[in-house]
Amino acid sequence: MLNETKTQLGKQLAEERRRRHWTQGDLARRSTQPASRLSLIESGKANTTIDTLAAIGDAVGLSLVFVPKDRLGDVSKLVGRSDSIKPLPTEVGSVYEDVFIPDPSDDEESEHGRT
Repeated sequence: MLNETKTQLGKQLAEERRRRHWTQGDLARRSTQPASRLSLIESGKANTTIDTLAAIGDAVGLSLVFVPKDRLGDVSKLVGRSDSIKPLPTEVGSVYEDVFIPDPSDDEESEHGRT
């Protein structure tokens, strides 16, 4: 049963990633997990923590929830998504770009009379 759960979670994660037109590399940049690890999770072959699954799920807009086994099929149909969403940009800026102001170039310094 545990393998079935891991496989189902991985399948949902892969489907949502593909729906966004993201590669595993795109998701890796957003979740801080290596693409190789994401591949194992999506295929149901990785043992991972709830924190890791929650963080990856959050990166693609999914939440972890417990669902009664006898209602899993109903919930899957209810939340199933067949519509495609507009692809988002895949480039993710680095923290360095957000935090640091670049030094002025030599040309800018000369224009302002600084040498």
